[in-house]
Amino acid sequence: MSEGKEINNFGYKHAIACVSAFIFNSKEELLLVREKAWNNLWVVPGGMVRFGESQMETLKRKIKDEIGIEINDAEYLKVIELNKTKERPNFHAVVSEFIVKSGNQDVKLNNDHSGFDWRKPEDWLKEKDLYPAVREVIEYYLNKFLPAKDCENLYKRALADYQNLLKRTAQEKVEFVKYANEDLIQSIIPVYDNLKMSLAHVDETVEKNGWLEGIKHVIRQFKDVLESMGVEEIKTVGEKFDHNTMEAIEGKGEKVVKEARPGYKLNGKVIVAAKVIVG
Repeated sequence: MSEGKEINNFGYKHAIACVSAFIFNSKEELLLVREKAWNNLWVVPGGMVRFGESQMETLKRKIKDEIGIEINDAEYLKVIELNKTKERPNFHAVVSEFIVKSGNQDVKLNNDHSGFDWRKPEDWLKEKDLYPAVREVIEYYLNKFLPAKDCENLYKRALADYQNLLKRTAQEKVEFVKYANEDLIQSIIPVYDNLKMSLAHVDETVEKNGWLEGIKHVIRQFKDVLESMGVEEIKTVGEKFDHNTMEAIEGKGEKVVKEARPGYKLNGKVIVAAKVIVG
């Protein structure tokens, strides 16, 4: 990271805004580079934010320029301050540190660096030439950031499980409401069927009378009530035999030629299979 100017356009000294990237590969190894301007110590790539440039724009620019890797996104890690040192008595930078995941390990260093390496963060802490501020951030990453990240992931998983539980419970309630009357309907359907069958043997050519019309009216009422409760009669005669909704009591073939007993569905669920003759 270069120092840049220490005096701004207004003539005042100011801290330099910088960004740097802790780049990890798929093996969770961290990339560090030896930078000549920092006594050839191991540091992370990055640099000064230009006026009018966002931190992400700076990060992309500097990573591409320094190590030849293009990045798409980054996760905020922490902010550190680089204060004056013996070598730089007037230096003060505020550095935003980011985590970058990269599958590209084809590092191409520019002339500001003398080497690079990929190591596990805990292994970098054993390196004697590690820049102190980088050591500080690595320790923060291992001791605070990762444990907090694990807690966050556990929370997200627990929240997802809870939301799934709510969805299942809501669905179970819906299913319960849809089929809560199944036992009652099962007891009503035989009465309904018997009423319909009683008309099958009535001679419709005889003079209509009150009791016949009364039974037809009752049947219509039965039908309307059952339909309002989600009951529908299974279509059979002329249809292709369906073992999911029908029971063949006679014949061989794939087409229903006669219905021996009606079948019914409750909100799409078969509660009484139709007994049919196939041919």
